[in-house]
Amino acid sequence: MRRLPRTVTDALDAIAEAEAAEAVDLALARLLAGLDVEHARREGLPVDPDRARAVALTGALVSRARRDGHAAVALADHAGQPFPEDEHARSAFRGLPPLPDAASWRRFLEASPVAGDAASAAPLVIEPRPDTEGGDRLAFRRFVDAERRVARAVSARLHVLSEAEGTVEPGETGDSARKAFAALFSPREDGALDRQALAAAAALRQRALFVAGGPGTGKTYTAARLLALVLADRPETRVALAAPTGKAAQRLTESIQRALGGLPDALAEPLRSSEAVTLHRLLGAHPERAGFRHDARRPLPHDLVLVDEGSMIDLPMFDALLAALRPEARLVVLGDPDQLAPVEAGTPFADLCAAGEGGATPDLAAFCADLGLANVPASPDATPLSASVVRLTESRRFGPDSDVGALSEAIRQSDGAAALAVLTDEARRDVALTEDVREAVAWAVGYARDVVTTETAAEALAALERFRLLAAVRRGPRGVEGLNAAIEGALRDEKLVWWPPYAEPFYRGRPVLVTVNDRETGLSNGDVGVLWGTPSEPVAVFAHLERPVALARLPAHEPAWALTIHKSQGSEFDHVGAVMSEAGTRGATLLTRELLYTAATRARQSVALFGAEAQVHAAVETQQRRLGGLAERLGEATAFPS
Repeated sequence: MRRLPRTVTDALDAIAEAEAAEAVDLALARLLAGLDVEHARREGLPVDPDRARAVALTGALVSRARRDGHAAVALADHAGQPFPEDEHARSAFRGLPPLPDAASWRRFLEASPVAGDAASAAPLVIEPRPDTEGGDRLAFRRFVDAERRVARAVSARLHVLSEAEGTVEPGETGDSARKAFAALFSPREDGALDRQALAAAAALRQRALFVAGGPGTGKTYTAARLLALVLADRPETRVALAAPTGKAAQRLTESIQRALGGLPDALAEPLRSSEAVTLHRLLGAHPERAGFRHDARRPLPHDLVLVDEGSMIDLPMFDALLAALRPEARLVVLGDPDQLAPVEAGTPFADLCAAGEGGATPDLAAFCADLGLANVPASPDATPLSASVVRLTESRRFGPDSDVGALSEAIRQSDGAAALAVLTDEARRDVALTEDVREAVAWAVGYARDVVTTETAAEALAALERFRLLAAVRRGPRGVEGLNAAIEGALRDEKLVWWPPYAEPFYRGRPVLVTVNDRETGLSNGDVGVLWGTPSEPVAVFAHLERPVALARLPAHEPAWALTIHKSQGSEFDHVGAVMSEAGTRGATLLTRELLYTAATRARQSVALFGAEAQVHAAVETQQRRLGGLAERLGEATAFPS
């Protein structure tokens, strides 16, 4: 192992002691500092301990930023500041090492072999951004390369499909497509543009389509009709359905099958056996090594790949998905760009939707008119990407008088005053704001009693799906770990549940969240079930499995009375409670518009927020900031599509 200067080891030890970075971040920091030191020694130069320290801190920072979802860091955001605390850092710790000032930091990196410009082979890429907020940008080369590949792949898919590739130009639409379109989409009585019909028409013509919409805007309704239209036009089309997680894939399958009930039998029949899989399974993830079986050399056999929950797809996965498509294959991605960003780095779906704002292009409008959708206006602001982005704007879940809908829209618009007005309006019975966070446990226990007092596991599962308590973070009294423990403690105090002291809690109806994918049991990360049986023969019951799973065979799991808001994505509950993190903590800095919007839109009937008015107002007006370069690269690559 390379001997590192004391300045490096002291700085990294301080970060480790503060729990401000994980082991992988610190290992990378030591690796990069070691490369810097080794290079100096190999060149016969004196080792610069300050430069090695700066390189080590940079490595830890960029790696930490990746875990926080950033594809890059802005040097100006951190120059001269202490190394940032992590969500789980010891808040009383004040010994975190400072990062260099901007000028010294840039000088150290330029002199080190571990960093360079985009044309170098260095693992870190410095991109000068003097005219942008945050200044110079620093990123792992693999993220820079992934952003470039995604931008190029999207650009290559913006030209219109030829007749040989599966569709036709305006004025030459086939009779089968026209007839199917007329059967699937009736003209609106109010004469307004049917954006669901627009999305389906665009899917016939475009090799890439991104359908954006909030909850209840009919994304999967649109998907079912879109697929039926494509199959009516080209019956031999091979279709794959996918989603980022097992639960999302299950929901996509169920939603598509429900939507088929409203289709003519002849159009619905080809889709009745459709079943969605996870993206990892679709691409053929290797169980023991990185990478996928399907890539540019071994592409997917499908002619059309439709993916739901696009907002959950991170940059590396989006890159892998695009690489695995045959050049003539079509890609359709559905999602809500206003929801939380992916857990891992990047926001590709939101970036694509933002870059594609501008309305329909003249040639797309002409194509739609020939198909039977005559009122598509051509926009003067349209770009090459605009024909591939359709936003659904009408919510069918939340009517004009919906309290939850009004709150969700105020949050989406970043209007803190409007959100508080909705929450504090006594006439609105389905939304509430309670400043005493302790009431959150009582709120949850009110529903949890029904779960643990049911006669059957099926009844317990149904009762559980009626509600969920959500939190921004995992740890602490206002995190899911503390809330789950408090709810179980309250149920135990009421003598509704019991388990032996010092034993893992077991009681009938205890909700469990699976945290890994497990083929042996058929369970996926995100699946929620309930414990049942007896202490001598405990089992876990899941709605989508025909048989219970013995508790001894249950893969890694955790209690699920409360979930993080991230984990709740793709789920819906009748009633949702959301707990605001304590002011002054790292968790409080995570409270953003996207976080609250995601929490509120999980609810079908009611939302209860637990926290101070000032926190709600600040969160609604704070937009999540994810650093990266994809948005800029998309603008450059799609200006003149290949």
